[in-house]
Amino acid sequence: MKPLMVLLSLGVFVASVGYGQAPQDATARLRLDAAIPALTEALRDRDPSVRGAAAIAIREMGPEAKAAIPALADLVRDPDGYVRGAAAQTLERLGPQAVPSLVSLLRDEEPRVRELAATTLREIGSDAKPAIPALADALRDTSPSVRAVAALALREMGPEAKAAIPALAERVRDPDRYVRGIAAETLERMGSQAVPSLLPLLRDRDARVRELAVETLRQIGLEIELNKGDKSP
Repeated sequence: MKPLMVLLSLGVFVASVGYGQAPQDATARLRLDAAIPALTEALRDRDPSVRGAAAIAIREMGPEAKAAIPALADLVRDPDGYVRGAAAQTLERLGPQAVPSLVSLLRDEEPRVRELAATTLREIGSDAKPAIPALADALRDTSPSVRAVAALALREMGPEAKAAIPALAERVRDPDRYVRGIAAETLERMGSQAVPSLLPLLRDRDARVRELAVETLRQIGLEIELNKGDKSP
């Protein structure tokens, strides 16, 4: 049987065990545990189809496949777009355990790798809170796409990402219109704790920045009033 077919068959077996279509007995679990090193090695196969299939098979194992994280992080740099995407989706499935490796990828020399790392952190969501300082740094990335996705990732974390507020306020002045809008929306999610950083923007030279600051403050005020209404007897 060809290596790709072996991996696809293994992926079906893993999925059946994981989703209750086969008995989750100790023997099946041991077989899965034994498969992880072989699948990790397959992530380095010279054929991109095999690398992608290995990433998908590992994804079905979930957090128990944490030993494969370094190899998966390497695949986020893969020249094949499908393989990069499969690796990122698998790291997302591994959740908090994958965050340190994704933080390292935010410093990669390739913008597409940095963007994919930020996107994966966004998908992990609140479990990626340890990445907040690195995402705040990514708001100053040379690529507008990376800056935008970093802001979106921080938005998923809400008020707990308050340490990023100063960097987000800088992005309300960003030369890229989309980045400015996402930064403002993220500051809105921060609520009243973002107000001190928004007030200086009301005196910015650029009318677009002043207008965006006013609208963000208005939305924060509306949210506060709505919350008051919810608490009223």
